[in-house]
Amino acid sequence: MIKATGNKEKNTDRDSSANGFAVKQTGAAYGIGIFILTAAALFSFLEMAYHVKAVTVWIYLVLLGIFLLGGYVLLEAWNRRLTVDEDLFSYRNLLGKTVSFSLGDVALGKAACDASKGRDYLRLYDKDGKALCRLECSMKNASRLIWYLHEHGIPIGLEAGAEGYAGDIIRQRPLTEDMLAEQSGQVFGQMQGMAERWLERNRELGAELEYGFACYFAGKMEENARMQPAESHFPVPGTGNGEGREDAHVLPEDFLCRMELFVKKDGCLVRDRRGRTLMLESTVFYRRKCTGREGGFRLYHNGVWLEEMEEAMGWLERYLPKHRFTMVQEPLKYPLGKSLF
Repeated sequence: MIKATGNKEKNTDRDSSANGFAVKQTGAAYGIGIFILTAAALFSFLEMAYHVKAVTVWIYLVLLGIFLLGGYVLLEAWNRRLTVDEDLFSYRNLLGKTVSFSLGDVALGKAACDASKGRDYLRLYDKDGKALCRLECSMKNASRLIWYLHEHGIPIGLEAGAEGYAGDIIRQRPLTEDMLAEQSGQVFGQMQGMAERWLERNRELGAELEYGFACYFAGKMEENARMQPAESHFPVPGTGNGEGREDAHVLPEDFLCRMELFVKKDGCLVRDRRGRTLMLESTVFYRRKCTGREGGFRLYHNGVWLEEMEEAMGWLERYLPKHRFTMVQEPLKYPLGKSLF
């Protein structure tokens, strides 16, 4: 049920709450509003200090418009926000009026992300098509709200520019562990076909490709590092590592599985002039902490992994002929799997 609660709600944030968060303007919005008001005040002072009788009325209208614009931006930053607490929503509009509704009232979301053309918005609608709230994709925690809606099965329509933003989120597909064997087999088949086509196009390079699944404890991985430390590796499930399907907790909460590809020549790993092993990677399966009342962790399949790997292999195709490399005759420090379970 949608309920108006008046204008007396305190201006509190829930960004770091265990069960809630707030979608709001970033600090930059305050800076822009203050800058506009400061500029308007400066222009007004200069006009009064160096007043010219020939100044026309439209100059004063312009100054008034600048003041109003600055005030609008500050009001937008101060008031407009959506607070999510489990399955309850509280939306405060530009004028500070607050409306409360629940997840059950939300039937549809729409997202556009092209601020240069004035198409930056994120809106929620009820079952009658009435807008429940108006936000922007550029707001803080907007992506978290999109994830929240996606986790709870709320469809999100994509418009200008949102394909690579909200679109990437809604292409993350939930799975169960029982589905991993079939899904990983399909993924490896796609990777195998892509690698064969790449080798056919680049036969003159004499390169070899070694690829497969590598699993990690995400919490032990180093940020922005391609080659991860040994303690972050998790044995690929179902590859003779002693962990059977009878174990109900085979996958850790921070499980992350990547498709990794290494470049080899004459059976040796290829390294660039800085000694870095040439590899490509894209996350395929992972667990993610869910928002909302049920909490817990959910297993997901990254629906955009193939596009990511195709783009990386296109880069590799352009990169290899233009550089010199060294070869190291040593095996990989961890095995790559062809399937999970």
